[in-house]
Amino acid sequence: MCNCSQVSGTLLASRPYPIGIIIPTHNRLEVLLLCLERLESQTWKDFEVVIVDDGSTDATPQRIEEYQRKGSLSIRYIRQENTGPASARNTAIAALQAPVCLMIGDDILASPQMVQTHLQLHQRRPEVHIAGLGLTRWSDSGQTVTRFMRWLDASGLQFAYKDLLRGTPPDWKHFYTSNLSLKTQFLRENPFDESFKTAAGEDIELGYRMHRKHGLEVVFLPDACAEHLHPTSFQQACRRMFNVGISTRRFHELWPDSVNPVRVSTVHNTARDTILRSRWLLSVLTTVASALTTFWCPNPLMNSVLKVHFGRGYRSAELPVASASPNLADTPDRQLL
Repeated sequence: MCNCSQVSGTLLASRPYPIGIIIPTHNRLEVLLLCLERLESQTWKDFEVVIVDDGSTDATPQRIEEYQRKGSLSIRYIRQENTGPASARNTAIAALQAPVCLMIGDDILASPQMVQTHLQLHQRRPEVHIAGLGLTRWSDSGQTVTRFMRWLDASGLQFAYKDLLRGTPPDWKHFYTSNLSLKTQFLRENPFDESFKTAAGEDIELGYRMHRKHGLEVVFLPDACAEHLHPTSFQQACRRMFNVGISTRRFHELWPDSVNPVRVSTVHNTARDTILRSRWLLSVLTTVASALTTFWCPNPLMNSVLKVHFGRGYRSAELPVASASPNLADTPDRQLL
């Protein structure tokens, strides 16, 4: 876990709040302020907020300090070197005083009843292994929800809420830290694996680990709704799929008995091997697929290109970082999930 380089905020009362919210952030100041505005409008007011700034280089420190003086929320702001969302969450969880921890992203805009709905679950279900999963949907304000973004939502590549709304029971595969609550002590005893450096797979790995070791039970809370303000292009999705490939390889290394041979075999596909070896060809296909998604979505090329980026990420986990990154994955998109 990272050592915090800066901590600010009013000391909390000796009696902890019944629930606290942790928010990791990195260079997302404007949307983070919108996130905090929504938290001010909650029907349940008795909560704390811990923000961990994971090495932002924008005006986040100054603006959050100003927000602490003027806003109504009880905010603790912690600044650390950029080490990834897993480390940032561990830092926030260590600082949290509330017995229930609600994890959200800095691009999550909460509905008024979101915090109260999470708290009520844990009041009804005090067992340590209970997790509450809120519903997250694309925000219709502040961004244009494109055909591709709606396809991401429907396909399950972003979140599998469509299945949950149809009645599929949630499990560790739905351990989405965009809108998720657990007992704080349980999270302290089972921290995020900080070897996951991007926002891809670090939450699912923890969900799987809790499931295997402690019988994690995930309860779906559709009334704990939030909006996701994160415009996502096809090119960004390709970068994310590369990172998901890396994280999947790491997951398989940690949990080899979880490997699905059929799925892994799709990474080693003769038809895709040529593309995996050719950055130029992949770049061309990605550009074409990106253009097609604006008027033809879904389309066969789009899905295939996303799988190739996943395959490159999966295979690159064996290689030195300097030689692994393809042209579209040189700058990881940490904010997508």
